[in-house]
Parts: sequence; C-alpha cells; structure tokens
Amino acid sequence: MNYKFSHIGIPTTEEKNWDGFYEPGKIHYTDFTKDEFGIEWIKCDADSPMPAMFQNVAHVAYLVDNIEEALEGKEILVDIYSPAEGVLVAFIVHNGAPVEFTEIKE
Repeated sequence: MNYKFSHIGIPTTEEKNWDGFYEPGKIHYTDFTKDEFGIEWIKCDADSPMPAMFQNVAHVAYLVDNIEEALEGKEILVDIYSPAEGVLVAFIVHNGAPVEFTEIKE
C-alpha cells in the first residue's frame, strides 16, 4: 500500500473562517490546501454523530489508491463516506490515534 501524506486535522472549539460544512457528520472544516502547513481545522456541532476520538484528537491524513484495500485488517473508527463528488474518506485507529485515508476517484 502506498500512503502519500495529505494533511493534519486538528479539532478545535474556536470559531474559524470555515470553508465548508459536512452536514451528515455536522463537521465544520477549513481547506487545508489554503494553509501553508497543510492544517485542516475541524469543529463538530454538539449533536455530531462523529466518534469522540475524531472530535478531540488530531489526525494525520494520507491519500491512498484504494481505500478498501487500505482499510483491510485495520480498526475502523469511521467507515467509508463521501464528503464530496469523487472523494472517499475513512478513519482508522492506529496506536490510539485517528488516521484518515482519502481516495480521490478520477
């Protein structure tokens, strides 16, 4: 499996200039491609269905060629979902911390 670093996601309770909102997860987020250090800030609404680990622990994200293959044998924190057209995302637990996998369909 080839893992290509994408970004770091940091949970916050502060208000930011949000670039988007993922309604099903009730997640506000900034666009990490606009940040010089590749940081994505995330803030979940009080009624977010996302796991506590996602809401409270920073994650590292990797681009993968095949998300289903990347998840094989891993402890899944958040199963595959599509936050945008052609994008698949999932989170695993690795050594007690969340790790994001993203597959971009062309």
